[in-house]
Amino acid sequence: MALSKKFFGVTACFLIITLVLYTQLEFSNDNYGPKLNPSERGHWGPLIGVGLVPVAAAVLPHSSQVLLWSADQGDVFQGKSSDPDTTLTALYDIKTNKVMAPMLSNLQHGMFCPGMSMDFNGTLMVTGGKTAARTSRYSDVSRVWASGINLTAGRGYHSQTTLSDGNTFTIGGSWSGGIGGDNADMKDGELFDVKKNEWLKLPGCKVEAMLTDGDAFESDNHAWLFAWKNSSVFQAGPSRAMNWFDTNGAGKIVSAGPRASDDNAMNGNAVMYEQGKILTLGGAPHYSLSQATDAVHLITLGTTYALPEVETLQQMHYQRVYANSVVLPTGDVFVSGGVSYAMQWQEKNATYVPELWSPQSRKFTKLARMNISRSYHSFAVLLPDATVLTGGGGLCYIECEDDTVNHMDLQIFTPPYLFKRNGRGLAIRPKIVFADASVAVGRRVLITTDVMVKDISMVRFGTATHSINTDQRRIALNPTLLSDSGVVRGWTYEVWVPDDAGVALPGYWMLFAVDDEGVPSVGHTVHIVL
Repeated sequence: MALSKKFFGVTACFLIITLVLYTQLEFSNDNYGPKLNPSERGHWGPLIGVGLVPVAAAVLPHSSQVLLWSADQGDVFQGKSSDPDTTLTALYDIKTNKVMAPMLSNLQHGMFCPGMSMDFNGTLMVTGGKTAARTSRYSDVSRVWASGINLTAGRGYHSQTTLSDGNTFTIGGSWSGGIGGDNADMKDGELFDVKKNEWLKLPGCKVEAMLTDGDAFESDNHAWLFAWKNSSVFQAGPSRAMNWFDTNGAGKIVSAGPRASDDNAMNGNAVMYEQGKILTLGGAPHYSLSQATDAVHLITLGTTYALPEVETLQQMHYQRVYANSVVLPTGDVFVSGGVSYAMQWQEKNATYVPELWSPQSRKFTKLARMNISRSYHSFAVLLPDATVLTGGGGLCYIECEDDTVNHMDLQIFTPPYLFKRNGRGLAIRPKIVFADASVAVGRRVLITTDVMVKDISMVRFGTATHSINTDQRRIALNPTLLSDSGVVRGWTYEVWVPDDAGVALPGYWMLFAVDDEGVPSVGHTVHIVL
């Protein structure tokens, strides 16, 4: 009897230990999701070698390519001794899944750590960085770089955004071109005037209002900028103080209050997942040597220059800084990478498990584990086929202590919505048979699909670097069924583009049709014009 009790006691102990180990295997940050249903957790594809650490990326609307670049070298930034005239670039072809060999672009512009945005015509504008006052433009129609007009102030680590009137706004950036308020003027806002073809100072757009508590050269970096109505810009972070910038005339700043009880959140994320609704995620009080946060807030914009509504939401599963976030056609937000403690070029605190935020439940779901880390100097962008392209991480200053932090590769994440519910194969996707290629703000778009769909949305083509993507935003459209001729001719819907260019920011967008199972079509490129 004593032997039986001992046996059962040992057996019970073994089962408990096994259960604990299984739980750790399934749900720890290091090992989550070895054999999970892809319809619940998604799926990571193989690594795609690039030949450089892709610190920056831009999804090009005309050529089905993604433009990638690093510094003058592909695996390290040599600081003052780096070449200020060249940048190593590469092109990833979405259709062929191949990368064109990296090449040096010699424009007298070192485009490392720049500001960037996509204009109304789909042309990429890159400003500052290593060569602080220079600007360059890339058109994927001509597939060539061209030198642009110099900034009025040298900048690096700054943010910029295309405005509702077609001009471009930028602010901050003391990493390069002098430290604002120290050995250079404060990095107040400036405006690229399309009609005048020049950069103009905006002395009324003071950068002081958005400074964090970090060191002088880090406190004005990576602003979370959102172009909005009447040439305004909403700054959601990373400072705890939010602001409106009026870019008309000499410029003006209007306080938008604090981001609830949130701290400064440098190198966090902010995503407009629906018109006027901004999700903010993570970050850290300081650029480096600082504990990351798992904080999440929802900012709802109302009248321009008025105080927005700010809600504190349920936290992420993990603390993240240097992470990346991408809005999907469904309005869900994909969050990947980052570290739990802000240290550049270190991976010992890496977060390997991505999360998916649902606007319906307002909760996060853990996804399939990444097999490599993506943190500082990484990116993530939405592709037209509704998958997510991630890449980069590393590219150390002077020399890497550990070369394994350099990730000279890309990887595609296929979200759960593209799989059959049983996980056995890909879901059948709705197809957009026809849709208008161009539409004016406030006008109608006609869309014909091969099956009935439930939702239609648009996501703007994105550009990303240093956890910032000021181009991406999503608009949820309200489809009206006009005809249902069946499988022979398809189903035709009409949707109306919002009648404000601050909401439907002109430029190139991906139009998606989503069925009642939540499966999106491949995106159809639409050019929104004024």
